[in-house]
Amino acid sequence: MLTGPESIGAIAQQLPDVRVDQDRARAFAEDVSASELSLPEWRGPAFPPEDTDDTAAFMLVANSVNFSFWGNPKWTVTVPAGELDGSFGLFAALTRALEEGAPLLDASYLSEIPTGDLEHILRGSVQIPMFEERVAVFREVGTVLKQRFGGRPTRVIREAEGSAPALVDLLASCFPSFDDRASYAGAPIAFQKRAQLVPAMLHARFGGQGWGRLAGLDRLTVFADYKLPQVLRHLGVLEYADGLAERVDAEEELASGSSYEIQIRIATLWAGELIRRVL
Repeated sequence: MLTGPESIGAIAQQLPDVRVDQDRARAFAEDVSASELSLPEWRGPAFPPEDTDDTAAFMLVANSVNFSFWGNPKWTVTVPAGELDGSFGLFAALTRALEEGAPLLDASYLSEIPTGDLEHILRGSVQIPMFEERVAVFREVGTVLKQRFGGRPTRVIREAEGSAPALVDLLASCFPSFDDRASYAGAPIAFQKRAQLVPAMLHARFGGQGWGRLAGLDRLTVFADYKLPQVLRHLGVLEYADGLAERVDAEEELASGSSYEIQIRIATLWAGELIRRVL
C-alpha cells in the first residue's frame, strides 16, 4: 500500500537534513493557475501512435525500466523528430524497437532477452546508465508475466479491476523490481514511483476510458524521482542542511537507500501534497 499523506507529513517535519518550506510551497502553488494545468497525454514521437492493447502493454513494460538517466555525457536517442533524453528518450527507443519488429511485448522474449538485443534497442549517444540492471529487469518482468499472468501485460491491468491503487499494489507485490519502498526511523515508506507511473500514464493516454478507466487516482502521490527535488529546491520549497547541500552541489552520488536519499524522497512527497492541497 502507498504511504498516506498524513503519515508522510509527520515524518517529513522531523527530517534532520531536508526541510519543506510550507510558505514557499503555498506561494508557488498560488502563482499557478489550476485551470491552466493539464495532464500530459503521452503521445508524439516517443510513444506508439495507436490506442491499442499493445499500447497499454507498452506502458507497463516501458515503465519497468524507467529509471536512472543521470550521467555525463548524457545518454540521448536521435529519432526523426529530434534528439531526446531521459524517460522520453527511453520511450522513443522502445517505440523505435517495436517499429523495427522487436517483440518487446512478448513475455517469452523478454524473459530471455539477449544483452546484444537490448544494446541495439537502447542504442544512443553513449550506453544508457545501469544497462545491466535493465537487462535483469526485463528478464524478471518477462518471467513473472509468463508464470503469473499468462504472458500478457494487459492481464496485470485487468486483474486490478479498474483500481489505480490496486494496480500499484499488484505491480509491487508481483514484480520485485517495481517494489519501491524503504524504511526511515523505523517507519515503512512505500514510494512506488514506477508502479504509480503505470496507472497514471494509462489514465492520461486513454483519456480515462478503456485501459485508462481507473478509479482512486487521487490516492496516488507525486513521483519521487530525482528530477522533482531539483525543481523544488530551485523554487526554495526544499532546503538542504549544509552537509547534504555540499554533496548535492558537488554532484556527488547519493547511494540508493541512504538516509540522505530517503529524506529527499520523503520531503518530495510531502511538498507535492502541500502544493496539491493549495491547488
